[in-house]
Amino acid sequence: MPAISTENLTVQYGDYYALENLSVEIEHPSLVVIMGPNGAGKTTFLKALLGLITYSGKIRIFNKPPQEARELIGYLPQRDTINMNVPLRVKDVLLLPLTSRSLSIKKEYVSLAKQNLSRVGMAEHWNSKFGALSGGQQQRVLFARALMTNPKILILDEPFSATDVKTKMSLINMLHQLKKEMTILIVLHDINPMVECTDRVLLLNKKLIAYGQVSEVINEENMAKLYGTHIPVIQRGNVCYVMGGDRHA
Repeated sequence: MPAISTENLTVQYGDYYALENLSVEIEHPSLVVIMGPNGAGKTTFLKALLGLITYSGKIRIFNKPPQEARELIGYLPQRDTINMNVPLRVKDVLLLPLTSRSLSIKKEYVSLAKQNLSRVGMAEHWNSKFGALSGGQQQRVLFARALMTNPKILILDEPFSATDVKTKMSLINMLHQLKKEMTILIVLHDINPMVECTDRVLLLNKKLIAYGQVSEVINEENMAKLYGTHIPVIQRGNVCYVMGGDRHA
């Protein structure tokens, strides 16, 4: 059974199509990178999978509609969607997704939160004010929060935003391990740091441009279709590197 399947998925706002007839099947477990220019419908696609917006066509998450599969998904949104003004401590950020299920904070929730915080190298910040952390530290905490429900699918929208190189490589190493047990969808503007641990690439510009292995999908012809301009691609063995693209896609 695939983790995610869509059939003619379309999202329309009046006369504007944010997504049009997207049909794709994503295997479980796997790591899939989603690429495309600004306005290509990448975040719209993620929100449709999460059941947050109205769509036409068909979506199945482990053969369930999105509204019934939400608890199977861990989600890290873009940083600009996070309200940094709410005076929360790090422990609160991690525990909030679970407190909605119970009137009390169970010991196992606290144990899981501390475990996930340790996984991202932030254990010493349990009681720190979230708003006082650096951008990279906040992103690591939010990454740990996305793991709090023990998801079968992890959805990450530009997860390396505001992170330094050390943090980025630490998270990439973690994703390399996590993809053995879950399906991971990542929206990225730069695939190069992830290229060697990516199972599939989905090129999206409102419609599906291409979907497949890195060596099959990442080529100059597809990059031109995706971004509307020539972008050099260097291939080394079975690995391809993009020499440009939309830095904010």
